[in-house]
Amino acid sequence: MNLGLSQGKSAVVALLLFASITDLRACAAETLELPEGFPLWQESVQLEAGFGYNDNVALSSVDRQRSPFAMAGVEAMLFRLPWNDWQLSLMAVGSDAEYLDRSISIDREQNAAVSGEFTYFIGRGWRSVSTLQYVFINEVMDVSTTYGASYPQQVFGHSLAFKQGARKDLGPWWAEFEVSGSRDWFREPLDDFWQAGPRLALGRSFGDRCEVSLTYQASSLMYDSREETDQTGTPLPGTHLRYLPQALELAWQQSLDARRRWRNLLRLSFESSEDNGSGYYDYDQYRVAEQVRYRAESWELNLQAALAYYDFPNQPVSLTDPRARHRTSLRVALRAEKTLSKHWRAYAVYDYERSFSNLRVDRYDANTFSGGVIFAF
Repeated sequence: MNLGLSQGKSAVVALLLFASITDLRACAAETLELPEGFPLWQESVQLEAGFGYNDNVALSSVDRQRSPFAMAGVEAMLFRLPWNDWQLSLMAVGSDAEYLDRSISIDREQNAAVSGEFTYFIGRGWRSVSTLQYVFINEVMDVSTTYGASYPQQVFGHSLAFKQGARKDLGPWWAEFEVSGSRDWFREPLDDFWQAGPRLALGRSFGDRCEVSLTYQASSLMYDSREETDQTGTPLPGTHLRYLPQALELAWQQSLDARRRWRNLLRLSFESSEDNGSGYYDYDQYRVAEQVRYRAESWELNLQAALAYYDFPNQPVSLTDPRARHRTSLRVALRAEKTLSKHWRAYAVYDYERSFSNLRVDRYDANTFSGGVIFAF
């Protein structure tokens, strides 16, 4: 289950949304003038409660467990407008879903995240951005991309990450460079790891309604105790497993009408990962993702869809089937939200997830329905 869609996105995605709304590249700190009486600091808090139903809680291909669930969430944000050359953004989000059918193997799913971002406007279109974030996760996830053929499992872990970046705006063009490092801790059978690497991005705006960007990212991933394997997937004692995933993404953002009620975001990406051993865990991923948002006076509709194909060239289906393992994942989510009053909103969400593969344990599908109310103040 994706708790994020019951709260408006997962904790990780909420952080990405947070980063986007704090990107005031159209404003220069040294020229911004606040209206008289307008507060320099902005804050918001919202509480959420609702119910839902998941028809495959464990994302299983053989043991489909169904259950209704009750959910609750909170989101708090503190934001300082860019003034005297600096800007500060703080955000905390959390969600909890408790499954009401006590006979299933999973009792609840949770996630939470805290993020702080400090931006210093250097001048001449330059800015420095420093980000520190913590993420907690307790969710059912498909880990077969990095762990090989395996059933989805409940992942319990923590992550602490720091990012330092710089951005240059030059007319309609902009460029970003960022270096990040993170430490992830997981409950067994998953292994802890360090991750670090650079990110480069180049973008161009076409008027005030369209933007295209190209991003490259590489990130070395170093496990604490996982070992390299031979070509059959057998661990090699005394070794340490590492991955080097590299990704390239082309993104197109477009406001589809003059009133900006319709907005489109299309992403095309390719990712390739190599391990430092026999190449058993190597994979290539091809992905297309689309998001369409409609916002009216009291309504907001959001449709997201993502299709990804994974090729594992050195992982056979089985000892008796030498074909290379491959997998296709499909995710579709629809969210409708209605503003009822100054403080109250109601929402409904449908989420569909499916995995196709030539390996049985990789094949599953799940439908999740949820709805509830949000109180903001």
